[in-house]
Amino acid sequence: MTIPAEPRGIADPLVLLSADREEAQRHADPWASLCVLATVAPDGLPEARVLVLRDLDPGIGIFINASSPKHHQIEASDTVGVLIYLASIGVQYRLQAGLAAIDPETVRAGWNLRPEIPKVMDWLYETRAPQSTVLDSREALLTLYEEVRDTLPNDLVAPAGATGYRIEPRRIERLKLSGERVHERVLYEASNEGWTHSVLVP
Repeated sequence: MTIPAEPRGIADPLVLLSADREEAQRHADPWASLCVLATVAPDGLPEARVLVLRDLDPGIGIFINASSPKHHQIEASDTVGVLIYLASIGVQYRLQAGLAAIDPETVRAGWNLRPEIPKVMDWLYETRAPQSTVLDSREALLTLYEEVRDTLPNDLVAPAGATGYRIEPRRIERLKLSGERVHERVLYEASNEGWTHSVLVP
């Protein structure tokens, strides 16, 4: 049975996700600002990786580099999987979502707040070796990093390959672990009228 979603008085699961992440942050949960992005490679095999989950206004998103294989996988599909696990409060979210490109101004503003190493790496991808390039050794990577770093100006700006995507969920599954009680599992689905929810067997 599918009915209008009203668990805990919250009809929008994205609002519930935001509240859960805020609670996890109060518990100093490092996963409150992370997610796992799952895509499909050209050979049909699944690939997953941990990324920083960015708070946008509104919604959530990810920032990546356009040289990355995951960027090409995102561009080749209209749906990705996103996993968010908040261990400190025993809550898991599984999202099936589309990704919409974030405007360049927002990407640049977010990029400017990044630490030095990720900034240099973005320029390394841009000018010397795309992400996931095979190198002979870690020493070769560190040498390449230093060469790129030493050529960059002090007033560094985001390279063209810095990009980002807004996560636009179509289905959201929330699992609340309940200790010795039966777990709570709810599936939310987007519709023209808003969100509906179905209770699932955990």
